[in-house]
Amino acid sequence: MTPRRLLLRVLFLVAVMALLLLGGYLAWFQSWRAGQMLDLAARSEVVKLPAGEMEFAVRGSGEPALIFHSAPGGYDQALALGGFLEDEGFQIIAPSRPGYLRTPLSTGPAPENQAEAVAQLLDYLEITQASVIGLGWGASAAIEFAKNFPDRASALVLVSAATSETPPAAGIPFPQVLADQVGGDAASDWFFKNAARDPEKVLGTAFDLTSLGGPVERLAWIDSVLQEPSELERFQDLLSSLAPPSPREIGMENDLAQPLASIRSLKTPTLLVQGASDKVVPAGSGDRSRFAPAEIITLPSQGHLVLLGRGAAEASRRVVDFLRLHPSAGTPDDSTDGK
Repeated sequence: MTPRRLLLRVLFLVAVMALLLLGGYLAWFQSWRAGQMLDLAARSEVVKLPAGEMEFAVRGSGEPALIFHSAPGGYDQALALGGFLEDEGFQIIAPSRPGYLRTPLSTGPAPENQAEAVAQLLDYLEITQASVIGLGWGASAAIEFAKNFPDRASALVLVSAATSETPPAAGIPFPQVLADQVGGDAASDWFFKNAARDPEKVLGTAFDLTSLGGPVERLAWIDSVLQEPSELERFQDLLSSLAPPSPREIGMENDLAQPLASIRSLKTPTLLVQGASDKVVPAGSGDRSRFAPAEIITLPSQGHLVLLGRGAAEASRRVVDFLRLHPSAGTPDDSTDGK
């Protein structure tokens, strides 16, 4: 056999092996993604509302707390960050906002449309009134809900919220930075496996992306999560609410295209919870009258992730105290997880 024929045969075998490996990887990837989507679907349900289909989950019993998740996210993110409310005796209502997971964008692209759709969801659940929590880029929909349905919102809590009074930092929007960090569906699997193997490294990355704190603050925040099993579990749940990324991309892109809502003219009792070292949504300062009538809590040790790490207990306690100061009249009779 001539060297040329031998080289061609070797190249052919290499090509065959590469195709087999690629086929195996694609088969594994499709199986992994399908499993992720099935797991997400198993923990939620979809209801047909006048506005369109909406995915949601209900956890716990007691006074209802309606949570608008941030970007990117979904109902699972609301459950991850709002779990402390269930522990405190609240019932969590966690919809996937339009464009996220199984809620199509057509259900309501604009924040006011999303508020209308969620009001219809409360009708379906036979809940007349609820506490309302807006996280990050979910704040605009939460604000519109409180403005357009003031009788249905007993209190409004905005956590690390992007509003016209507290706009995000200049540059590439954080949701896009976060999505790029996680990568596509295939890359996200590696990202989360790496997070499980080396949580300290991923926590460091999260701190760098979200906080203005220095090396001392960075180490303290990482240690506060690593040394508390419940905090580390919450961090892992928060990361899981970013995958797979593709069913969340439409919602994220829509959020970034929408104008930020203003807290002005709100009649609902409102609490703003923010971190003094927030790199994503810089804490409001200066003329605090522009935040009237909202109450503001600025946590000195926290960045954007105020519900995680060393300041999380204080943030959670202040939120719970505020909600109990303004109780909801819409406690459902049924204490089961869902309708």
